[in-house]
Amino acid sequence: MPEPTLIDGYRDSLWMSTGSDAPATESLQESLDCDVVIVGAGFTGLNAALKLATSGVRVCVLEAGDLGVGSSGRSGGQVNLGLNLGPSALIKKFGVKTGEQLIQTVAAAPNHVFNLIREHNLQCDPVQNGWVQAAVNERLMDAQQHLAEEYVRHGVTMELLDKDELEIRTGTTAYSGGMFCPVAGSLQPLSYTRELARTALEKGAQIYTRSAVNQLQKQANGWRVDTDKGQVRCEQVLICTNAYSDSVVSGLAQLVVPLRTILIASEPLSDNLRSTILPEQITFVDKRRLILYFRYDRNGRLCVGDHGPVRDEFKLSDFELLKKRAIKVFPALASVRWDFHWGGRVAMTKDSLPFLHRISPGLTAGMGYNGRGVAMGSMMGTILADSVLGTPDEELGFPLTQPDKYKMHAFRDIGVSVALKWYTLRDYLESV
Repeated sequence: MPEPTLIDGYRDSLWMSTGSDAPATESLQESLDCDVVIVGAGFTGLNAALKLATSGVRVCVLEAGDLGVGSSGRSGGQVNLGLNLGPSALIKKFGVKTGEQLIQTVAAAPNHVFNLIREHNLQCDPVQNGWVQAAVNERLMDAQQHLAEEYVRHGVTMELLDKDELEIRTGTTAYSGGMFCPVAGSLQPLSYTRELARTALEKGAQIYTRSAVNQLQKQANGWRVDTDKGQVRCEQVLICTNAYSDSVVSGLAQLVVPLRTILIASEPLSDNLRSTILPEQITFVDKRRLILYFRYDRNGRLCVGDHGPVRDEFKLSDFELLKKRAIKVFPALASVRWDFHWGGRVAMTKDSLPFLHRISPGLTAGMGYNGRGVAMGSMMGTILADSVLGTPDEELGFPLTQPDKYKMHAFRDIGVSVALKWYTLRDYLESV
């Protein structure tokens, strides 16, 4: 019996074949002093590094692998607005003042990314044509209408689409309607990561790859951060490891559960197909428990994402159901060749929200984006930088919280597997 075809979730991605060149970096081989150490060179860590370096702060970024090897270089690259909780739920959870501040932070996140790209001329294929979130049934359509009205009351532009209007924007008749956000879009996530690193280096940041942190020690005047072959002494440490967090900071890994996501990319589609499938080059997500998401790349390849297996190793067979789901939405894809298969982790939290967590004085973590990492991860990086630069906690635009740990975290894969089966069944029953 032949061995299954194995997929490297990083090296086999579409983004590796179209990405901008990575800036030259080395592993840490010496002892350094700086103001701030950032652990993790993804969207969050590099946004923080860029802002801090631009402000004259001596910053050192330590990345366990290569640039973009984690979630940031593997994602679907959608720059979407919103969290898994809507405006009224955020106000109920955090109170009126903090909740409204958080709503404005969420609303500003897509433009933050695209403005940053323009300001620094980041070569990452940005497209800001908007985003559609589609409802698979009338019950979810009612929820979409309520959510759109909530955002509009808070000054956020949202347009409600009926079934016919959604078909015009997307080319599919598989949904009851949806919601359109004009400020959202997409980018090449690996290029975005590499370009952020390049720009941060130009501003004076130090970035070391293949430099996993293996020990973090509190000292009288700050912190000491150790790698296998070097160490850095600093005043503050920012932890930006998201779904790839380990045990270096006690208890941090138990605050998130990594859900695997898989993606495929088609051959470049013909002009005829592109005129009928997402003809306006928007990004597209269907609203259900286990979402399906679509976007084009710069070469006209359709990229499609879904949840994956409960493991980091992928087989080619893991992607068959995703292809069937894509064809169900757009039947014209039945004859299309799929050229790329890849995947990675998404960090899920107990309350379905990211967290800004001050673990101890001078040690702060920002992560847990629940699938909204491009926009919210970038925004979190600037918020972490603002905190270092002296912005009062109540003015950061994101509340400091004490996130809940997952009980029996060691058995998380079993729990995720059961939950995925349950969500799949409920999505199916509600769509028939």
